[in-house]
Amino acid sequence: MEAATSLAPAHHTVLALTGELCLAELPGVRDRIEAAVEAGATTLVIDLAATTLVTAAALRVFESAGQRLEAQGGALVLRNPAPLARQVLEITGLDRLLEPCPAA
Repeated sequence: MEAATSLAPAHHTVLALTGELCLAELPGVRDRIEAAVEAGATTLVIDLAATTLVTAAALRVFESAGQRLEAQGGALVLRNPAPLARQVLEITGLDRLLEPCPAA
């Protein structure tokens, strides 16, 4: 898993993840999310366009981060999930919690 972080408008951070978001990669994903929140991100957009696998464990990380940001008045948005990942988000109800959105 590789990740690139960019700052968009104030307090809006885009985290572009690549590769497989499997159990072995999740500590790095958590660290990048934590760093973005600690740096002041109130809206965190996670771009999944270049991911090849998004596991249930990764969805739990996103859900937890989304709840944390919401508690602080912010939001977590998933962008460009693959069709299968989008379907899993819809089935689990996480599509409403994390607000997946099409590419801008």
